[in-house]
Amino acid sequence: MTPQAIFADLLAQGVELKLATDGANLIVPAGSLSPEQRALVLANKPALIAYLIEAQRLTVRLIAAAMRRCDQFNDSEAARQAMRDDCLATPPELRQDLLDHFQGKAPGDS
Repeated sequence: MTPQAIFADLLAQGVELKLATDGANLIVPAGSLSPEQRALVLANKPALIAYLIEAQRLTVRLIAAAMRRCDQFNDSEAARQAMRDDCLATPPELRQDLLDHFQGKAPGDS
């Protein structure tokens, strides 16, 4: 199972997996993992950490691209905040596609 699939499965089950500020550990709400999920997370911890680090990098790039697009249209601060909120509400697995859109890339050209 890929880190992305594990992350998506946990989210679908209401478990929010986060990267600790030290970048070397994961944060999971106490008691939210079943024994099987806990074993899966522990067995894939390095890959999950790498996935979450890359997801954070992608999110930073996505929001920067969205703000450049807002600059092009001279958007208000309210519109800029709405754009940030929309970017953050985009599921992690779709953020690359949205970044590609802002960068004028055709689908699949990443």
